[in-house]
Amino acid sequence: MTEGQTQKENQVKYAVAAFMAVMIYVIIYRYTLNQLRPDEINDLVEHTWHAEDIYLDRLWTAWLKRPYLFWHLCVKSCIKFLGMPVADAAACTHSFLAGLTCLVTFYLLDRAGQRISGKNVGVPAALAAGALGFAMALYVPWFNIYQHEGQFSINPIFNPTHMAVKPFGLLCFMVAVDLILVYKGEKQLFFPGIRKAKQLYFLFSGLLLFSAFAKPTFMYMLLPAGAVYLLIDLGIALWKRDGSYQKVWGFFWRIACASAPAIFYLMFEYAAFYLWGGTNEDASIAIYPFLTAWRIYSPNVARSIRLAMAFPIWMVLTNLKYFGKSVEGRLSLVAYLTGALEFSFFVETGEKLTHLNFAWPMMSGMLLLWVVSGARLVALTGRPAEHKWEPALVMVGWILLAIHFFSGLYYINPYAYLL
Repeated sequence: MTEGQTQKENQVKYAVAAFMAVMIYVIIYRYTLNQLRPDEINDLVEHTWHAEDIYLDRLWTAWLKRPYLFWHLCVKSCIKFLGMPVADAAACTHSFLAGLTCLVTFYLLDRAGQRISGKNVGVPAALAAGALGFAMALYVPWFNIYQHEGQFSINPIFNPTHMAVKPFGLLCFMVAVDLILVYKGEKQLFFPGIRKAKQLYFLFSGLLLFSAFAKPTFMYMLLPAGAVYLLIDLGIALWKRDGSYQKVWGFFWRIACASAPAIFYLMFEYAAFYLWGGTNEDASIAIYPFLTAWRIYSPNVARSIRLAMAFPIWMVLTNLKYFGKSVEGRLSLVAYLTGALEFSFFVETGEKLTHLNFAWPMMSGMLLLWVVSGARLVALTGRPAEHKWEPALVMVGWILLAIHFFSGLYYINPYAYLL
């Protein structure tokens, strides 16, 4: 392929990615305004009230109530410096972060898909990024009338703080993958322009800290998942008896040092929640019997998982080797399983029990498995089929992704439940 052809393909894929991001921005903007009607009480309304009430002389009080103020400060900045009405400021912030997530997802899909397939897969990556921006659990009202509750989603667009942490969580994941590749002596996947490992560690440390400021629940999932991943590597190294365990152990401590600022901030957040009079002063973290919280809203947990994860389940089952051996595949799978285990056992007691706050780490793990599944689908789409049945497997993957996409659009429709 000539340089001119490559530049043309790049221009096309960037144009498609930009269109998808703007489409998401417009739809989420309108959705947010619909949710901010005066007669509504929901997460978007409550967080918008909190953002409107932030003042410099009361910043400590605002932080105590919500020790993850990134979304709120963005809304307040739009009000103060751009002169926006409150509802428009909230809608602009919410939809901008959703569009940003689409672009970050596109970058991940494009880089990973190109590495796997060896081809330029930009247009399918852009289309998949747009679909992932709306994907939700398959809506089966005769099973559970609530499309989100019990099934959950990578796009809980009703919750602004979780949507705010998504782009930074994805960036954390990409840097983590590159750090693991570097310690294994392989080429970086997502940030090849960063030549020095120290710079990658500093980037990971900063992004992880910022993700904790946006919402700590992504970090609740990623750090335990990373520890599990490295323990698996350590077990394999010890089994080989070739001395490679020292390399794993050394990387473990380097990544732990890079995570230290975010961990310290997390301690302050915990104190704000449970010790200094924050919103959770009457609650505590406890371990309950298996699936106690999940069963509050799900008639059948296994079926809820299948409805929420039909696409990634299909991709994992049809690409076991990829998810077992590749760094991004294995880390995303471990991330989801770790988040799901946290949600299966950990709860906040008291009136916070029904809020299912430990579902957020699980949904963060879902996000990673979804986007890596999307990257694998994009790569299979762009390369020649290796087996005669591979086109059929790829087609089923796209069909499932499309059904999840239209399920998300159905959820966004404010009149859907009246039909």
